[in-house]
Amino acid sequence: MPFLEVKQLRKSFGELPVLREVSFDVEQGDVIAIIGSSGSGKSTLLRCLIDLETVDGGTVTIDGEPFITRGSYPPAARRRALAGRMGMVFQNFNLFPHMTVKQNLIEPYRMTTPGAGDGEEKCRRLLEKVGLLDKAEVYPSKLSGGQKQRVAIARALMKSPEIMLFDEPTSALDPQLTGEVLAIMGQLAEERMTMLVVTHEMSFAREAATRVLFMKDGAIAEEGPPQEVFSRPKNPATAAFLGTARG
Repeated sequence: MPFLEVKQLRKSFGELPVLREVSFDVEQGDVIAIIGSSGSGKSTLLRCLIDLETVDGGTVTIDGEPFITRGSYPPAARRRALAGRMGMVFQNFNLFPHMTVKQNLIEPYRMTTPGAGDGEEKCRRLLEKVGLLDKAEVYPSKLSGGQKQRVAIARALMKSPEIMLFDEPTSALDPQLTGEVLAIMGQLAEERMTMLVVTHEMSFAREAATRVLFMKDGAIAEEGPPQEVFSRPKNPATAAFLGTARG
């Protein structure tokens, strides 16, 4: 059984359909790159999966447990617990400016993980993992964009998520800072972290992903291994997008 099953997911904003019958499976250890033009529904898909948006229909199952069943959700506590099995990294970091790097990791962890200890050792270990242990007492305003995003990744990892969702994690960065964030994501991929990555970085999608989903107009227009999607796209819309992306 796939670790994450998504079937016929639907979402509209008013009269505008944003997700149209989206279905796909994710196995443990998969790195799924989600590509497509702006407005194709990529970010909304991630936000629905982690319960930041409520769907209009469809089914989502996490490790065999129903999270959404034909558009209906379980009771609030179970809903939070299932969504909590995922971590998310946003485009614009979303760090608390009045907290140090260390506090950005520890305070949300303490608030959402009762009885799990103070998180000090885990914080130290994760900051070391992303190369920022020396910035533990620094405020976000003193960090580069790449450093902020690495802090955001460490913060998401504090809760030991089983799936990591990345929503255009490098799009707010200067080109010279993109590489340091992609390196951390590549390391997570090598460690077999299950990941769904909305990205415009085609090199990452080609090299790190196990599968690529191409979205167009709120639907999955094509999916497959990176070598097939990039070298032999079956859908003319995929070929047109990749031609533009490569240019």
